[in-house]
Amino acid sequence: MPMQLYVMRHGPAEDRAATGRDVDRRLTPEGRERVRLVAAELQRLRGGAPLPRLLASPLARACETAEIVASVCGAPEVEVRDELSLDAGLPLALVAALARGGADTLLVGHQPNVEHLVRTLVDAPGQGATGLVLRGFCTALVVALELDAPEPAPRVQVRWRVGQILDPRTFT
Repeated sequence: MPMQLYVMRHGPAEDRAATGRDVDRRLTPEGRERVRLVAAELQRLRGGAPLPRLLASPLARACETAEIVASVCGAPEVEVRDELSLDAGLPLALVAALARGGADTLLVGHQPNVEHLVRTLVDAPGQGATGLVLRGFCTALVVALELDAPEPAPRVQVRWRVGQILDPRTFT
């Protein structure tokens, strides 16, 4: 079975943290519930199999999202990665390393990075992708990417294809 890379935007967060710092914004009660619903759907999609790896941005709302998903999907401890931070850019080196490892992984990050990452992985040059159609990468949305073929050589682009899109607007 091909490796699955799940790219998720954090759940709905408060407009302003008590500290006034964007990095401290937490999920709203509705946001926590939306994340639980999406995580349950992800767990159903995986046939109840535990999620081997879960990586999150260090921002509070992403960490909180990841912890909820971990509790629902039986994932081990959440790995906090600076590469998924709001100002870090695209974590292409991280994704390449994950692809070499082969374990199904969920990444929790921020907009616009998550959408740009998915579009970049699917629309990479030479893959013949016609473009990914999203209705906006809303909060708590998950795009399941499948590794099309393992990387045969260090200089060959890893190929990804969209498996499923878990859009909370369709089941909440």
